[in-house]
Amino acid sequence: MRSLKNMGPKITLIGMSGLGKSHWSTILEKTGYTRLCCDTMIADRLLNACDTLDGKERCLGQWMGLPFTPGYKEREKAYLDAESDLLLQIIAYLEKAGSEEKIVIDTTGSAPYTGDVVMMRLRALTRMIHLATSSDLIDVMANRYIRSPRPVVWGDVIDRKPFESDHDALLRCYKDLLAYRETLYRKYAHQTVPFDVHRIGRI
Repeated sequence: MRSLKNMGPKITLIGMSGLGKSHWSTILEKTGYTRLCCDTMIADRLLNACDTLDGKERCLGQWMGLPFTPGYKEREKAYLDAESDLLLQIIAYLEKAGSEEKIVIDTTGSAPYTGDVVMMRLRALTRMIHLATSSDLIDVMANRYIRSPRPVVWGDVIDRKPFESDHDALLRCYKDLLAYRETLYRKYAHQTVPFDVHRIGRI
């Protein structure tokens, strides 16, 4: 992939969870960028039982649960409230940062759900790079999520048909979630990097 270092001193990475945002933001951190990992920072706000970076995201996924579990909607709202507040604080930090200060923001997959105002302010302050997914990965990503849930905001893109199992409903709806999310990411991105490009050096 073309070096992200050439994309400016301030970068925001957006895209579905598990596609490589943390991988590339960590690489940038090693070259002198200040890395702001939203997953970890949200976990710090909502949980206090996890000690490691990887453990925090796993704990947050377990806390949030799957969309058919009791209390999911309340936890989804709490997560989005924490994410919106965090991004507003990051925006305030960016507004005070020096023009050449190197900062990379590793967003969650649900960042676009914080709304137009937040995302457009973030877009104006950073170069927003969308790491695209691949249609070939839909089943893999859906099954990975079901086995080990990450914090995923579904919004209205989830339903369960009569006599359909939770597992089958999640597999069926994940494709719709992915398509909807990709539309949002492309809306805000300055640049979209195809999956076959950004996966190089990662797998």
